[in-house]
Amino acid sequence: MAKKNYRKTPLEKQQHEKAVKIRKMTDEQLCDFIDEISAQPNTLYEFFEKLDELKGTGNGISTGTIYKLRKIAVEQGFLSSVES
Repeated sequence: MAKKNYRKTPLEKQQHEKAVKIRKMTDEQLCDFIDEISAQPNTLYEFFEKLDELKGTGNGISTGTIYKLRKIAVEQGFLSSVES
C-alpha cells in the first residue's frame, strides 16, 4: 500500500509534486524539458574550461589532474570526446 500523504517527508512530497508536474506535461513541454536537460553538459564543458584557466595559480590543480578528470568524464558519458 502506498504511503499516505501526511506520512511523507518534505523531500518525498517535493519529489511527488515534481513527478506529477512532469507526467502532466504536453508533448511540446516534454520536448522542451528534455532539450533543457540535454543542454546541461555544456555547463560541465564550461567547468573544464574554467579549470584550464585556473591551472598553475597555486590552487593545487595541475594540467595532469584536469586531464584525468576530463578523461573520467568522457569515459562515464558526462562529456563527449568532441568537447574535451
